[in-house]
Amino acid sequence: MNTKLLNLPPEIRKEIEEFASEVERLHRGEVGDDEFKRFRLQQGIYGQRQADQQMVRTKLPQGRVTSDQLKCLADFADRYSNKILHVTTRQDIQFHFVKIDDVPKGLEDLAEAGLTTREACGNTVRNVTACHKAGTCANEVFDVTPYGRAVTGFLLRHARTQNLPRKFKISLGGCKGCGLALMHDIGLTAQIRKENGAEVRGFRVVVGGGLGSSPHIAELLTEFLPADQLLRMCEAIVSVFDKYGDKKNRNKARFKFVLDKLGIEKIRELYREEFDALEGTGYPPIEVPPSADPHMPAFSPTREFDADPEFKAWVVRNTCEQKQKGFFNIQIKLLLGDMTSAQARLISGIAARFAAGVIVNTVNQNVMIPWVKKEAFGNIFGELRQAELHKAGTEEIRDITCCPGSETCNLGITASRGLAHFLSDEMENGFPQSTDLDHISIKASGCPNSCGQHHIASIGLHGGAKKVNGILTPHYEFFLGGHVSEDEMVFGTPVIKIPAKNTSAAVRKTIETYKNEKQDGETFWQFVDRRGKSYFRELLDEFKNLDDIEKNPLAYLDFGSDQKFTLEDRGQGECAGAVTDMITDYLTAAKRAQFQGKLALEKGALREAVDHARRSVVSSARALLVTEGMDFDLDIECIRKFESLILDMEIVSPQYSELMARFEENVDALDPETTSWWVETSGGLQKECEQVHERMQKDRSLRIR
Repeated sequence: MNTKLLNLPPEIRKEIEEFASEVERLHRGEVGDDEFKRFRLQQGIYGQRQADQQMVRTKLPQGRVTSDQLKCLADFADRYSNKILHVTTRQDIQFHFVKIDDVPKGLEDLAEAGLTTREACGNTVRNVTACHKAGTCANEVFDVTPYGRAVTGFLLRHARTQNLPRKFKISLGGCKGCGLALMHDIGLTAQIRKENGAEVRGFRVVVGGGLGSSPHIAELLTEFLPADQLLRMCEAIVSVFDKYGDKKNRNKARFKFVLDKLGIEKIRELYREEFDALEGTGYPPIEVPPSADPHMPAFSPTREFDADPEFKAWVVRNTCEQKQKGFFNIQIKLLLGDMTSAQARLISGIAARFAAGVIVNTVNQNVMIPWVKKEAFGNIFGELRQAELHKAGTEEIRDITCCPGSETCNLGITASRGLAHFLSDEMENGFPQSTDLDHISIKASGCPNSCGQHHIASIGLHGGAKKVNGILTPHYEFFLGGHVSEDEMVFGTPVIKIPAKNTSAAVRKTIETYKNEKQDGETFWQFVDRRGKSYFRELLDEFKNLDDIEKNPLAYLDFGSDQKFTLEDRGQGECAGAVTDMITDYLTAAKRAQFQGKLALEKGALREAVDHARRSVVSSARALLVTEGMDFDLDIECIRKFESLILDMEIVSPQYSELMARFEENVDALDPETTSWWVETSGGLQKECEQVHERMQKDRSLRIR
């Protein structure tokens, strides 16, 4: 046994030993890939698009690490990865291109620094997030950090969280909006009430939110939950999810679908049953340390940069005064959420020498150092500039969020990182710092699953593919007007699908139009709401087309690639289960509905015939969308996504585009000719979808392309 393991807590030592043992069994052929997959996912290890390469995700509660822990993460990147630390939208740090044989040793190194990857992936409670300014924000009701830490510690390795129907996400915020409560399975917002003359801390609790391909806004569970009931509430809601979540259809397994199916009143009833059943259960006390300023190391301030325009801009745009007088948060902008191991060590050193030795990852994929004295700004800026980390403008239009995309993700359709890099340069050069534009956010995902949070962006983009001039070409679907405010969360409106290489020009035109035509005081999302979807479709229509490939071959390629665009290397999702039975069930339902439509037509029951035909169309669409990890409550959502992901790529014949277009039409006024068209065309679609499924079975693949 490695003697270093002896210094670790028994349960962690056992986990690492078990992982090493399972890797050995895998090499010997004693455990299959699928069986091993579930085990490694629970330990925070994902497979990558590249064979024999893993992504390792550390679980960093509320994104907080010490200087020493960040050094450990930098060492991990050097020893086992590609020297890059990637900050995620859940405030984690993950590493790519790790060999499976290196994982056990890497887990030891992390554990020695008090870090874990446990339950950062898989069907578990994922990293508990919080506003990065928690504890220092002047507007917060109280510091939620101790409560987030308590929830993390309580649910980690908890028996109820080890085999949930799907992943489960929790967030805390000290004031309205900042914790993104409405997009979480449990969203907590700090509240204080007066009871018998004393202040009682608690939380407003919402449940059932989520993004993904079918975004949902969370609904109110209770207006006020006393803080001392927090752990019991979390266990009760997780229990409801575990009992009532769909463990067969993974595409509808998230808690948001339980909420949709049962309704919030029933969820409250079930929650109360579970909550009452936990009466008498002992919960660890939530330790809330007394407020105190940390010990600050001594340093010699520099005035070298006082007259430097870059320094002045950095101070204005990257620093924010804390509620603790005389202290500031400073944010460090990370392009694409990446920092090299050398940059991470530099940030670690800055936090140790000029602040309290704490670093916080933000949901916007940057890092923040709290507890900085104003006198240290020059010292910090000078060191950041040497490492090319001194760019001004975090949480502004130039600060673009994105997921890994097709570079490493099995589900990625497009290279969202390449697009984000290009857009970042475009925004930096084309739109100099301007207060009327800086509320605009841009977020990109490489597929519809919203890991880049495109649904809540002012301008959201998700990757897709579509044939242009007969050639499969990377595209992005535009979502406009998404935003999060103190009182609401609004998802962006899908507007148009544009080739990847035209996306930047379309984004630029959208922003320029807003800048030139907005009314006084009108925000971007208000402008989008006033103008409407059809206005923007017409505005951006010119970007849908490309020159012939002979004239401009690069226009048909993805960002950062010199190879023909293809989806052949796209893999199955890491968290996807068997879907063949679901596809068969949907196709059977489509065939049944189509036959019933024929019978109704023969009887002259025109409306009934069309209703059956429409049900057949929806079932056919659902069958193939299962392969994309998607299912929808609303038929029209299903039809739109089928058109975007299946028809546009000509997986079935483009002739069915008319069927999709007419799906939203009023079908009250029917005649025999129109009814026959519905029945015959739905039958043709059903047969083509069956043929696609047959090809999948022949190829032994769960991919339709």
